[in-house]
Amino acid sequence: MGSQRSLLKSLTAGVAGKKHYCKGNKRHVLLKGDRILVIKIERDSFHYCLDCGLKFIATARKDLAALETDLQATP
Repeated sequence: MGSQRSLLKSLTAGVAGKKHYCKGNKRHVLLKGDRILVIKIERDSFHYCLDCGLKFIATARKDLAALETDLQATP
């Protein structure tokens, strides 16, 4: 049996080192020192503010729960 892999490998919580704009809403400004969600896809890093990051996580949690239910359903 192969090793377990994580779907969350590219997600990390961090602190903004400089000013960024939120990937979820360009009107949200991330200032140096703000808590952020960082998503790395290949060589790109996308920064999300706390509000958008929490919404992103809530949506992912809901989608994963639905997927788990589908996988556990008997055919």
